[in-house]
Amino acid sequence: MDKVRLGKTELMVSRLSFGGLPIQSVDRDSAEKVARYAYDRGMNFFDTARGYTTSEADLGRALAGLGEKVIIATKSYYKNMEQLDKDFKISIKNLNRDYIDLFQFHIVNYEKELQAILEKGGPLDYLKERQREGRLRHIGITSHRPAMMLQALKTGAFETVQIPLNYIETEPLDKLIPLAASLDIGVIAMKPVAGGVFTSNRAAVKWVLQQQGVVPIPGMCRIEEVDDNLAALNSPLTPEELAALESDKQELGTIFCRRCDYCMPCPNDIEASYIVRSGMIFKRVGWDKMEQDHIDAFVKGLTCDQCGTCASRCPYDLPLTDMVIDESLAMLRKAVEYGKLSEEDYNKILKDAGKNEPSEQK
Repeated sequence: MDKVRLGKTELMVSRLSFGGLPIQSVDRDSAEKVARYAYDRGMNFFDTARGYTTSEADLGRALAGLGEKVIIATKSYYKNMEQLDKDFKISIKNLNRDYIDLFQFHIVNYEKELQAILEKGGPLDYLKERQREGRLRHIGITSHRPAMMLQALKTGAFETVQIPLNYIETEPLDKLIPLAASLDIGVIAMKPVAGGVFTSNRAAVKWVLQQQGVVPIPGMCRIEEVDDNLAALNSPLTPEELAALESDKQELGTIFCRRCDYCMPCPNDIEASYIVRSGMIFKRVGWDKMEQDHIDAFVKGLTCDQCGTCASRCPYDLPLTDMVIDESLAMLRKAVEYGKLSEEDYNKILKDAGKNEPSEQK
């Protein structure tokens, strides 16, 4: 597979690379096999995170002994020294390496988070010290907010930026990607298939591959997904595929959450942003990952009084108040289906909330 230069890092990464979030949804043997299969088919760049439960360790086993033949990126949510240090050390151990190629600050959506990272003697300085020790090669940043990343890249502190980019979420093309190119900052395109909402994932990957200066990392957990993504290489979009993408965009444009979190915080402490995208999350990571705190969030979602605060903040005009209730009901039904909630408790939750089960959920 062709390799491309990842900005000023000078890392030469596969044109199409591996997103490691979904492998946590399969058994450990299958996760290891699919990652190794991707490497054998030409992928040399693998992206994971501390927040992806088993993913780091899966890649550590799958890619053991390959050394500089593979390039591994991971991430930490934490913006304080103690927890970042803990995460970094766990990542080194999980990945079974002496160093990490690219360590990214994970999901920096707010200015206060960026300032915490840049603080003198803070997280950025901590990672620079790891670079001096030879335990880290490069430092990056990720976000769901292109506007926030414009500010971050101008600091000169980061060598790569990871941002959602797909046929629906095209905002980075306007300013962020041109700015990154001018600063020689590598761009990693997460969510190229938008969590699997497109009619054709292959067509969605083709579209991202057509965008200059980005490295897409579609998530994969099955051999068939690797093959389907690879089939997008060197294959132009057909008129039929483009029409299908446009049809999906028109349909999903009114209901697709871009994860920007502008709707938050909720005055009633409902996790609106999480709830409306929860179906997409569990579809990718596995329904077995649903825990009691998730169920509690969905129960809380049923108490939404539809004040409209979240909807008024949404830059995409999503009908969030309806979506919060509908998705909470759907997720609670899924909790019953997968044995996370009893039918009796489910019915009691609906009764206490004064809700009826939607007919399509029965």
